[in-house]
Amino acid sequence: MDAPLDGARILETARGVAFPRYPGTQGDRRAIEIVGRELRAAGLEVRTEEFSYDLAPVMLLLRAALVATALALLAAGWLAAATPAGAAVLLLAGLAVGGLLLAWSPGAERLYRAAGPTVTANVVGRRPSRSAGPPRLRLVLVAHHDSKSQNLTFPVRMGLTLAAIGGTAGLALLVLLGLAGGAVPGPAWLAPAVAAVAALALSGLATLRSENRSPGGVDNGGSLAILLELARVLPAEVPDDVELIFLSTGAEEDHMVGAMRWLDAHLDGLRDRPLFALNLDGAGSPGTAVLIARYGFGRSFGKTVSAATAGCARKLGIPLRRIWMPPAIGVDGIPFAHRGVECPTLSSGSLGRATIAVHSRHDVADHLDPDALARVARLARGVAVEICRPST
Repeated sequence: MDAPLDGARILETARGVAFPRYPGTQGDRRAIEIVGRELRAAGLEVRTEEFSYDLAPVMLLLRAALVATALALLAAGWLAAATPAGAAVLLLAGLAVGGLLLAWSPGAERLYRAAGPTVTANVVGRRPSRSAGPPRLRLVLVAHHDSKSQNLTFPVRMGLTLAAIGGTAGLALLVLLGLAGGAVPGPAWLAPAVAAVAALALSGLATLRSENRSPGGVDNGGSLAILLELARVLPAEVPDDVELIFLSTGAEEDHMVGAMRWLDAHLDGLRDRPLFALNLDGAGSPGTAVLIARYGFGRSFGKTVSAATAGCARKLGIPLRRIWMPPAIGVDGIPFAHRGVECPTLSSGSLGRATIAVHSRHDVADHLDPDALARVARLARGVAVEICRPST
């Protein structure tokens, strides 16, 4: 691994894509052109794979689920004092609806497969195996090129989410105590008030919508720039019998549609050999390198790649923080994991100005730290080389 990875150079590339680029917009098309040009300049075989989709029915369903859950919790709160058993039934019904909403599942992905008015594309750079016969293994490096802003700021989103979780947990505790003791503890207004907190928070979250105002510096200009830097250096550093795929996905910000479409189109043709993937998202935010190895309700993004990442971090002397990604948050690794392909995510940073600005007009390239970009790039390169190393 002799080629230098310059954080300043990566930052400059990130600045070049840090403009609003919500899927289907002129900015999105401009980003697709830039990525294709950079991958071709790296000497890769490049394809732009266009697709379309309609997010409106999914968003209508999600909003309806949030409102239905809110109403069930509100009713449970009002019934708790009179009939704890009835309140428990309504609470479980609300939690069931919420669980379906929060748990990404392969079945739910069917909702996104229809064509629609939004047109965007995945950009794929490929370095095929240079040895005779099929490749020994395939490695896919992933970063999305789209961005989005939202009408609710990060603090508001997090506040509403915590209020919904706290209110629901509080109501559940009161109902359980009522079932155990025959009466809900506390004053008569307590259970309705706790339920109202959760219901109002969920109703607020139902108003969330996406817009095209974010330059997407941290999400995901830094990671995209790292992907393009790796496309420049990795083909000369991995064995000739490995096929490298650099995948710049569209519509990650619209529920990871681009990753789903690429996998649906290509996965059957890739399964004949060992297949691994590594996703880059949020890299360059100031702070420690981050490995997202688990998500949702105890699901893993893959043990082999995660172990290789931890080992490379130790070898390179790069501090690495493992985190779990809670339900209702999406990254491109999820569609890969659903199809049995390991794909943990590398990121960086902690809760601070750069993170709080994500999904807003304030997510500018100036928030990116060249040292953090270089650390994640070095770590991703190390993981790629380690995964592609021939077994002895």
